[in-house]
Amino acid sequence: MASPAVDGSEALERIAREIRSCTRCPLHQQRTQAVPGEGPADAPLLFVGEGPGAEEDVQGRPFVGAAGRLLDRLLGSIRIPRERVFITNTVRCRPPGNREPHPDEVAACLPYLVRQMSVLHPRVVCLLGATATRALLGSDQKLNQVRGRALREAGRWWFATYHPAAALRSASLANALQEDFRRLRRLVDVEWGTEDPARWKPGALHKIFAHPQPTEPVLLAEAGTLRISWEVRGVHPVFRTESALAELLRRFVLRQRPAEPGVGLEVLKLETTDGSGRPVPPENPDCAHLHAEVRLVGGA
Repeated sequence: MASPAVDGSEALERIAREIRSCTRCPLHQQRTQAVPGEGPADAPLLFVGEGPGAEEDVQGRPFVGAAGRLLDRLLGSIRIPRERVFITNTVRCRPPGNREPHPDEVAACLPYLVRQMSVLHPRVVCLLGATATRALLGSDQKLNQVRGRALREAGRWWFATYHPAAALRSASLANALQEDFRRLRRLVDVEWGTEDPARWKPGALHKIFAHPQPTEPVLLAEAGTLRISWEVRGVHPVFRTESALAELLRRFVLRQRPAEPGVGLEVLKLETTDGSGRPVPPENPDCAHLHAEVRLVGGA
């Protein structure tokens, strides 16, 4: 019987062959080669850029030009080998003059990415640039509003940042991209360190917080549902989104109940407030507390 990794590799290669012969949009008319993407079938981390450039069009591989060399350096700076991640783009044929892909071109190519993700099952998806961010998170999402922060949707983490090509043209963007990659590494460490409720890895707790004194959620009442309060003032900025805090709250609560295998957690109500109890969004600097009502589901 073939291993899942082998089956996944074969599935990815089938998709790649379809991409190489694709004629769904006019971009195929001027390409040298389509660029399906590359990486192992069991890659837990997926990078999605915008589209191939001149060197990618010639070689048929993603991120092999100047932007790719910067991406390699960024990955090296956070100690993540390129050969352990999957790298692809929103569109797989080079737009003329490296222009931004049109919405209809993105729509034509997106089903390939959806199929690749269904094979890869990545635990973290890093979106490089505005095109990838809109394509995967929604057309109303602005890169500057979501970049550098973790979002939890559809059972995985999403993290958006600038495209390396933009950083090549701007020193300030290059510095911001470096900081975002450090945040990405923090997110990866938390995902790897807290996924098992019964056994958190050493140091994982401190990755969640920006300050050395972590404050865990406190159970206030348990009567059908659990009412929980959590002082989130010290939570690192990368996790200060509602979806990220809800996911971390779930992991905290399940960690405190190791004797109940198979138990899940449903968040019924979640509110973040400032020190005076006024509702504020979690990314607000004055946000100090999270109040939640949750319900345990499943179990033996």
